[in-house]
Amino acid sequence: MSSEHDVRDGGAIKRILSFALLLLCLCCFPVTPTSDISRVNGPMSISGWPKGEPDHRPPFTPLQPTYRDTPSRVVARAKDSAFLPCSVANLGEKAVTWMRQRDLHILTAGILTYSADERFKVLHKEGSEEWTLQIKFATREDSGIYECHVNSDPKISRQVELIVKDHSQLDSPWVYGLPQTTTDPGPVVLIEGPTERHIQSGSVLALTCVIHHPPGQPPHHVLWFHGTTNIDYDSPRGGISVQTEKYPSKTVSKVMVSNVRESDTGEYSCSPSDLNPTVIYVHVQHGQLEAAVQQGGFSSALISRSFSHLLLILILPCAALCL
Repeated sequence: MSSEHDVRDGGAIKRILSFALLLLCLCCFPVTPTSDISRVNGPMSISGWPKGEPDHRPPFTPLQPTYRDTPSRVVARAKDSAFLPCSVANLGEKAVTWMRQRDLHILTAGILTYSADERFKVLHKEGSEEWTLQIKFATREDSGIYECHVNSDPKISRQVELIVKDHSQLDSPWVYGLPQTTTDPGPVVLIEGPTERHIQSGSVLALTCVIHHPPGQPPHHVLWFHGTTNIDYDSPRGGISVQTEKYPSKTVSKVMVSNVRESDTGEYSCSPSDLNPTVIYVHVQHGQLEAAVQQGGFSSALISRSFSHLLLILILPCAALCL
């Protein structure tokens, strides 16, 4: 018998709570009869705007594609691959096309190659903003202006200048804009590009370290570190490749980290033997909104609590009116 009473009491409590919730909704969101709306505003159109009245509401405008800040000048070595960056945000259903300016020849459209020259290829991971043009076995004849186009309305384009140099030209430290002195320069270690980078998760992180040294005196080895952890091709993380090449007056070391994730965020350092390392910081982002929230110092728990507090503030006045 007691269990039957408990069931009936539980059902009654549920009905009371349901009625209280319905009453609270009616207080907060009173229903206006359609006839009253028609008397005030006249007949309504399907869009909810009075018939016969001009609709002055601004039309919905989708976000337009925009270019991310990427280098507009690339220096590549002859017989190596050249990579021309192009990063487009808010692409939507639009397409990216690469064109060579000197002959207006279309090289790629989307992920398809339209050139008979098989050295040209666009590198793009689905869902990313990167549309990098790769030119394999670059020659000095490939030097020139290339354009990354987006078929938006209006159309937009971004130019990237490619300069292909032979080995002897790249061996000089002055190519990299280092100040010239009357004496032999001491060893210089630098990681190409900005000292702080932002990259989307799932992309490939590529870093190049250049060590300029006196002729015939290269470092014995070059190590890469993520924080205090040495990274190379046999690291437990996997997906890492390191390539180091030595020339008469410089050494170039390249590391590539595939399919980056949040745990790959942090400091990366290039550490030649007997020389001070150089460091950059890499941020791995999952998306613009999430990155903005994280960088602003908010957490999902804080946002959830704030929303709950706001909801309580809105409900209390309505409850007071109902009482």
